[in-house]
This record gives sequence, structure tokens and C-alpha cells, in this order.
Amino acid sequence: MAYLSADGLAAISVPLGTGLVLLGFFLGDPVELAGAVVLTAGMWLVGWSLWRRSRRADRSTAVLLVVSGSVLVVTMLLAVSWALGHVVNTPYLPLEWMVATHGVANAVGFGLCGVLAMWREGVG
Repeated sequence: MAYLSADGLAAISVPLGTGLVLLGFFLGDPVELAGAVVLTAGMWLVGWSLWRRSRRADRSTAVLLVVSGSVLVVTMLLAVSWALGHVVNTPYLPLEWMVATHGVANAVGFGLCGVLAMWREGVG
């Protein structure tokens, strides 16, 4: 039996989840919710990978990697909450707040910190 690492699972689940979210726009909210769950699992695996990588980095790079990975825990919970709120009667943030929280935190906390960490490591 083949074994997939966390990175391998992330490499499959992130694009699969993204595709399901896209299909959900056409096929309905339950499909979008399934996509959000799959994507969240994948992004949490990405965060786990960043946390592991931080142990081998210098202090400044490690902080950037930990921030980048940690932001995903909260922002992806927001994504699942938003998608769940469209399927069952649970409260969720309005779109404007999702942009201001999930969107901005992912852009700055995950994206910018991750890119800066890779730049510091000489990747890319």
C-alpha cells in the first residue's frame, strides 16, 4: 500500500477542494461546503508543513513560517463556517466581513509571510 505524506495529501486536496468550491457555484451550496471542507483539510496540511519547516529555519524565517501556517487554522475555519451557513441554519459572517477577515488574513498572514519566508530561504 502506498503512503502519501502530508505534503502529498495537501498537493491533492488543495486543488481538489478548490475545484469543488468552484463547482459549488454551479451545482449548489452542499457541493461548495464539501469543497470548503476538503480545501480546509488541505490548507491545514500546508500549515502543518510550514510549521515543520520552521524548525529548520533561522529565527526570523521561522516566525514568518509559523505565522503563515497558523493563519490558515483560523481563516479556513471561517471558510467552512461561511459555507456551512449556506447549507444549514447557522450564523456566518457576511461577505464583506469574509473579505476583511478571511481574505485579508490569508493575503497578508499566509501569502505575504509565506513568500517572505521563502525569499529569506532563497527559494524561487
